Amino acid sequence: MEILNETIQNTLNSFDWSFCISVNVLTYIIVKTFKMKLSTWMKRLVMVLVVLILGIGEYFLGMDIKCLINSAILAPVSWSWIFKPLCEKFNINYKKKDEEVTKDE
Repeated sequence: MEILNETIQNTLNSFDWSFCISVNVLTYIIVKTFKMKLSTWMKRLVMVLVVLILGIGEYFLGMDIKCLINSAILAPVSWSWIFKPLCEKFNINYKKKDEEVTKDE
């Protein structure tokens, strides 16, 4: 049991969760500010730029490079598997739906 706890603790310590959340929130805000619809590749480019900018800042503040790389890899994965489904559940979405509701009277 001790080995399992140690493995879980090492795995959790290999990532900076605040960095992942910051990347996802900042990317979301930047994508949301654009008035035109962005393609998937443009959204990915925005995310890469955010990762680079925040990563450089974190590196110069003394963050471990291994943890930084792991967190940069985890950021898009955490968006796809954790944060995006939560946003959809709470009806938070940056895509504008132009659906009209028709009522039968």
